[in-house]
Amino acid sequence: MRILRGLVSVLLFVVFGFGATLISYTILPFVRRREAALRIVRGIWRMLVGAFEGSGLIRVDDSGLESDIRGSILVANHPSLIDVVLLTVLIPGTFSVAKRSLRRHPLLGPIVRRVFLPDDETLLDVARPLLTEGYNILIFPEGTRSPGTREMHPWHRGAAQLALRTGSSIRPLAMRFGYRILGKGQPITDMGPRQVPIAIASLPPLMPPERMPEIFRPEALSRTRLAEETVRAALERG
Repeated sequence: MRILRGLVSVLLFVVFGFGATLISYTILPFVRRREAALRIVRGIWRMLVGAFEGSGLIRVDDSGLESDIRGSILVANHPSLIDVVLLTVLIPGTFSVAKRSLRRHPLLGPIVRRVFLPDDETLLDVARPLLTEGYNILIFPEGTRSPGTREMHPWHRGAAQLALRTGSSIRPLAMRFGYRILGKGQPITDMGPRQVPIAIASLPPLMPPERMPEIFRPEALSRTRLAEETVRAALERG
C-alpha cells in the first residue's frame, strides 16, 4: 500500500507539474492583472487538491477555518510542500510571499513571478494596495518547512513588520498533519501507509494597535512571539 501511494503521488506531481508549466508559458504571459492570474492558478491547484483527496492520499478538514478572511496577513506553520496550495485553495484571494530563488526557477518561475509576491524591499509597496482591496498575504514565518508535524522553527518578525506598516491584522493559522508527508528532505513517495488527515484552523486575529509605534521592531517581535505561541498551542492541543 505504501509503495502504491508513493507511485500515485509521483504521478500526480508529474501531471500537474506539466500542466502548470504549460499554462505558465502559454496563458499566464497574456494575463495582465495579478489578481486574474491568481484565479487561474487557484483553479489549477483546486484540481490538484481534489486529485490528492480523490485518490485517498489525504483528507482535508477545514471545518475550523474561516474562508471569508479578508485584508489580513496570514501566518502559519509550514509542515509540507503543499501548504501554499492548500491555503490558497481554501482561502480565496490569498497571495503568498515567495523566496527569491523560486522566482528564478526554470519551471515554477513564471507562476511565482505572476501570483507570488517578492520577498525583497518592494514587498511593502506591492502588498499595501492588495491588502486595501481585501486580498490576504500569506507568509510562513519559519522561513522553511517545519521539522515535524507539531514542531516549528523559531518565527521571524517579517510578517508582523508588514502587518504594522500596512495597518493590517495578523491571522494565525494552524496546520495539523496526521502523518509527516512532503516535509523538508522527505521524498514525495513517502505518503504514509494510509490516508493522511490534515486539519486546518484559523485562530483569533491580532488586530493592529490603535496607535502605531514610532519604532516597529519591539512591537513586531512581541506580535511574532504571540502569534507563534498561539499556533504552537493549537498544534499541541491537536
